[in-house]
Amino acid sequence: MSDAADGASLELALALMRSRDAIAGTEQVTGDMAAPVTLTPGERLFRLQADHRSAVLLSELSEGLSVSHSTPDDPISGTPTTASVAHSGGMLVQIDRPSLSQFRAAVPLVGNYAELRADRAAEIDVQTRSLLPFFGSVVMLQPDRCDRITEMLQIALDLTTQVVMRVKLALACPRPTQFSDRMQPIIACPSHPTLPSGHATQAFCVATLLTGLQTPGAPVAAGDQLFRLACRIAVNRTVAGVHFPADSAAGAVLGIQLARLLLARATPVGAVASASFDGRRFVDDQDQPRDFHYGVLDRMVTGRDGSTRFDTKADFVTPAPLWSVLVAAAQREWDSRWS
Repeated sequence: MSDAADGASLELALALMRSRDAIAGTEQVTGDMAAPVTLTPGERLFRLQADHRSAVLLSELSEGLSVSHSTPDDPISGTPTTASVAHSGGMLVQIDRPSLSQFRAAVPLVGNYAELRADRAAEIDVQTRSLLPFFGSVVMLQPDRCDRITEMLQIALDLTTQVVMRVKLALACPRPTQFSDRMQPIIACPSHPTLPSGHATQAFCVATLLTGLQTPGAPVAAGDQLFRLACRIAVNRTVAGVHFPADSAAGAVLGIQLARLLLARATPVGAVASASFDGRRFVDDQDQPRDFHYGVLDRMVTGRDGSTRFDTKADFVTPAPLWSVLVAAAQREWDSRWS
């Protein structure tokens, strides 16, 4: 019945009723002998509808994840200055917000990006709805042969949204539009707080996951096409007038860490190290807020930037058995893409 065309469900139901009356008659209905369950929960997972499978996996992946905020509070805004994401008690990432004066000082950076709007308007508009086609154009994700990869990435995007919204809510950072009526974004300005950028978090999560499928354990390489694309997606939000560069930098760190957690939880004995981003130190040599691009990303991920730290000592994480089944299926698809 799920194959019926839209609007044909009632017609099909009536037809099935008539068909049953004709072939089943009025005999008493009895049940056949039941067979034992032979499939594991992971094998049964793929018998669920996609939305139900997504609900199961998001529930499993949310277990042990927590978001908290701490003092000291910003003396001007009264909001917490630090938000932390942890998994099963172990620190995953800590983010410190810039001060209000630093956000205000970064307004000219955002305003200058308006010159690129005509060039990037199409990208910006499409990216408000979907990011995966852009990554698919880089690594050839064809729907008919990469459905498990696509599903894995979509669930990661959904989990990323849940986490980044918690961090945004905790840090309560203002949008560029709140500082100047001349910003005039070319897309609807989201009503939620600005840091970290959700698009940046999602883009860097996807780039890290795809890198992990291609070369397990590979480090973040800012010059790689996937991470150059993630940077461009993040910068496009600044071009649009809705994000500061620091938002993108914070989102990059959070997205990379969430992807590393997801990859680690797909293995029986996975581990992930913690990271931190301090928006107060995301400044240039003159102590002024600075821009974000893949050159800056390279400094951040190689330990040459004072705002960012990626630790090397990893802590074990709790495996996610059902998620690992999907990731394994995605890995098989990736490995057989040329077949």
